[in-house]
Amino acid sequence: MRFLTLLIFLLFTLNPLHGEILSMENITTHIQKGIQTRITGQNRPIIQEIYAQTGNKPLWIGNKNRIKTSHLIQALNDPLFNYKNKSFDQRSIKHLFYQLDNGEISQVKQASAYAKLDLVLTSSFVRLVRFIVQGDVDWNLVQKKLNTLEQSDDITARWEMEPKAFPDLNGLISAIENDTIYEYLTFLLPMEKRYRKLVKLLNDYRVMDKFPKIKYSNETLKLGDSSSRVEEIKRRLQITGDYPKNAPIDSKFDETLKRAVMTYQKRYLIKVTGMVDRTTTYYLNLPAKSNIQAIITNLDKTKLYPKQFEDEHIEVNIPDFNLRYYKDQKKVMKKGIVVGRIDRPTPLFSNAISYMVLNPTWTIPDNLIKRDLIPVLRDNPMYLEENNMHVFQGNKEINITQEMLDPYEKSEKPVPYRIVQFPGETNALGRVKFMFPNKYAVYLHDTDNKSLLSRRYKIYSSGCMRVEKPFDLVDMLLEHTWKNYSQNKIDEILASNEPTTIYLKKQIPVHILYFTVYEENGLAYFKNDIYLYDKIIEESVEGNKKSTFTIPEKRMISVKKNAQPLSN
Repeated sequence: MRFLTLLIFLLFTLNPLHGEILSMENITTHIQKGIQTRITGQNRPIIQEIYAQTGNKPLWIGNKNRIKTSHLIQALNDPLFNYKNKSFDQRSIKHLFYQLDNGEISQVKQASAYAKLDLVLTSSFVRLVRFIVQGDVDWNLVQKKLNTLEQSDDITARWEMEPKAFPDLNGLISAIENDTIYEYLTFLLPMEKRYRKLVKLLNDYRVMDKFPKIKYSNETLKLGDSSSRVEEIKRRLQITGDYPKNAPIDSKFDETLKRAVMTYQKRYLIKVTGMVDRTTTYYLNLPAKSNIQAIITNLDKTKLYPKQFEDEHIEVNIPDFNLRYYKDQKKVMKKGIVVGRIDRPTPLFSNAISYMVLNPTWTIPDNLIKRDLIPVLRDNPMYLEENNMHVFQGNKEINITQEMLDPYEKSEKPVPYRIVQFPGETNALGRVKFMFPNKYAVYLHDTDNKSLLSRRYKIYSSGCMRVEKPFDLVDMLLEHTWKNYSQNKIDEILASNEPTTIYLKKQIPVHILYFTVYEENGLAYFKNDIYLYDKIIEESVEGNKKSTFTIPEKRMISVKKNAQPLSN
């Protein structure tokens, strides 16, 4: 890099276009020809328009442009912008500089060479901008693979993706003309806070020492034990910063190591015991390249989102099983959530909470009647009565049997009955639901089965998100209601057992996300790719595209293990 910068310096100070012997008009003519002959693909009209708006003059060559050009070359190699170390013709640029600076190009061909250099630099800049904004993932292919999961595995995977368009050229041209390359590229960074943390994490893992292998053993290591394996574990955890750099590397399992193991287990969503069993050993033996790939894939996902979300908003991160509430871009609340089963993934999209309902009823969706309720009724004909469920045909309440529902179990016809679970302690939605009306009929809500929130892998719903301590979220949202609700008033409503809707005068945006790697409070967290979306993305990247996706026979979490008879 320093060598390349030196070449630029020499070229544009000692040999600034040979004392301007070369005519700028001549170079401009070659630039116009080069756009037609040298530039191909989707960037050609963009490059053509850039030169058209700047009078087809050279943008990078000449003594006055040398600093700007060095800024561009630095940006092409800066991991903040080019975290995949992609080739944006850096070698071609370096070779052209070398040829021109060392007189390897005859004078008659120099105008053409300078024009080529200018075009290559412009093309590299445009390609870098496109990578920052759009990335190199084929999001249409990702969407196609998600859609085929429903046909092949009956998995309704929904992810509302809005890949960005190439940015307006005015800003790009202004950056070139005013030498604000770095400022412009930084302005384009998606989800900037998250993005910067991931880039730093990626850089950290790329320079880490090779992870030592920990020997497998049926023996679980714990506080007070002594073993040669303890030395290996200390050395391994020291590399990732879980075990202090200045702590001793010896065979004694001490308190410092126990704390380090607990931190590591927390970061990887392993059962936190402070002991090293076969499961923890398995994770410790994962190579650094798997972490690096996970970080890169999560950086790729930022391309789907803006520079930052609203000042006040909610983020639900599915693989993390957590909801976070932000005010003024600062996290003010964090709650655990239960999310959709791996065969019924929670859809990923953005919306806004417009109202909440205390003592909600639950109208069972048509697909759950067919998939879940009918089989349950075969085993237990009293299930509806036992769970406070009422059946309506039109506005009339009727009694129904499982036999009356049987014809619809495998049919595409809608079930002609409305089955409603009335409010109460056994209601699947609990005592409150938070509504952001959407085509998927999913929302945030309380739960009648709070024990699920204590599980490590909270994958039990049919798509909705069950919230830990939901009335803490109620309190946050009550700041935005049309009426004032005291705690006594809320208690009175709950005691009435009557459904009560509370509207918000300010809708609160909700973003349902899928990030398996993130940094929080100085710690890097790596979560499991529960829906295999990361895997799909990795196999849809330029240079690594696979046209189809097949779910592996063995998954970390089985569908049956996490299934419940009837859940929302």
